[in-house]
This record gives sequence, structure tokens and C-alpha cells, in this order.
Amino acid sequence: MTAGASARKLVISLHDATPFHLDRLRKAEAVFLELGISKITYLLVPEYHGGYPSAGHPGFPGFCREARPFAVDWHLHGYHHLESPPQGEAAGGGLDGLKRRFMTAGEGEFLALDPQAQRRKLEDGRDSFRRCLGTDPLGFVAPAWLFNAALPPLLREMGFRYTEDHRRMYRVDTGARLESPVITWATRTFLRKYGSLIVCPALARIWAKAPVLRVAMHPFDFDHPSTVASIKSVLRGLMPGREQAFSSDLDFSPGGAS
Repeated sequence: MTAGASARKLVISLHDATPFHLDRLRKAEAVFLELGISKITYLLVPEYHGGYPSAGHPGFPGFCREARPFAVDWHLHGYHHLESPPQGEAAGGGLDGLKRRFMTAGEGEFLALDPQAQRRKLEDGRDSFRRCLGTDPLGFVAPAWLFNAALPPLLREMGFRYTEDHRRMYRVDTGARLESPVITWATRTFLRKYGSLIVCPALARIWAKAPVLRVAMHPFDFDHPSTVASIKSVLRGLMPGREQAFSSDLDFSPGGAS
């Protein structure tokens, strides 16, 4: 397909890059090589679940800086990837409570945090990111794509450019946003795992004409052969008709995604 501003875009990402998942990340990369992926965004977790410091791991910064046969754009992905305070009364109810219950298993880290707590985690996360990759992150993705209204202004103030949620990608430095639905698999429960095998291919068909479409994978996906087969099938169906892209490749101006 000829690349160009008007081409439909495909943004592929691998979430939860952390030493805890290092073996699974290697499995994922073997799949990316098999598929011939050319561009993929990796989301780095600085201290996964409070016990796996990325910058302090003896091998992980080297993994981050490895040369690969595909281009990688690294973004920051939360800090612990775990709610603090934990799910419960302190985390609030209403719509936010429903999001926690149905969209994540206690990993909506940035949804309940006040601005001061978010700033601390962003500062500490950026320091870890620098130690792993030698540069500052331009993109930040909240775990489970869940965050409150305090996050975008903080990201803008701290020099970030990009973030996203389940429905859109954002240029936080300009306030622009881009409709971009996301296809992602789930393996946390039997029902979610096998439901994903039906839902994800269906979404690929439903969103076939979307100007910008995201496909997001998680390390646990690569523990399940049926999920891996579904990922391969969906990406093989999407890749020939779309230009692979990073956030920085996208046109966020009004009408730019068409």
C-alpha cells in the first residue's frame, strides 16, 4: 500500500513492558517478526505491581535499547500499573466504580489519584524511563486507559505530547483528539478469553473503514495459543490495507484522519 496522509492508519502496541514479563515480551517479538510488523509502540511500566523495577533490573534496560528489525516507539505506562489506594471505598463509586469492576482487575492506577499523586508518579516514571532508554517519554498511556480530568493538563505541563483512552488518541500539547477505536484481547477469565476470540475479529470487520484503528496486545496474551492465533489472524487481515503508524505520524488536525 502506498503510504500517505490520506491512507488508513494502523497503530499497533504492546502494553506492560516490564521485567516481570520479559520472557513473554520475547515471545511477542517472535510473533511480530513472523507477521512482518514494521512499527509498534511499547508501553513501559516503571515498577510493575511494586516489585519489578524496570531501571534496576540487570537486563531490562539492555532489552529496551536493543536494535530490532522493526521500529519501536516507547511510551510511559503508569508507574505501578496497580491501583493505590486499592479498589474499594477510597476508589470511589458511580461510573468510575463500574469502570474498575468491568474494565480492569484493580489496575486502573490513575483513575482515582489526585493531581499531586499523579505528578509524583509521572515524575518518578519519567526518571525510570530515562534510565532505561536514555531519553524522555513523549507519550503516556494510563493503565487500562482509565484516568481522570487532572491528567491531561499535567501531561501538557510536563512536556508530554500524546495520550489515549479506549476511544481516542490525544495531542495533550494542543488539545487535539483523534477518533481511534481499539481492538484488544482479554485472558483474565475463561469467559473473557473465549469471548475475545469472537469479539476481536468482529470488531476488525465492524471498524474496517475507520481512518485510524488501534490493535493493543498484552504479554499474558502470548501464554495462550488460541489468543496468539487470533492476534495473527486479525493483524494479517488489517495490515495489507493500512499504513502502520506511531502517534507522531498521525494528523490530529480537524479532518486529518480522513
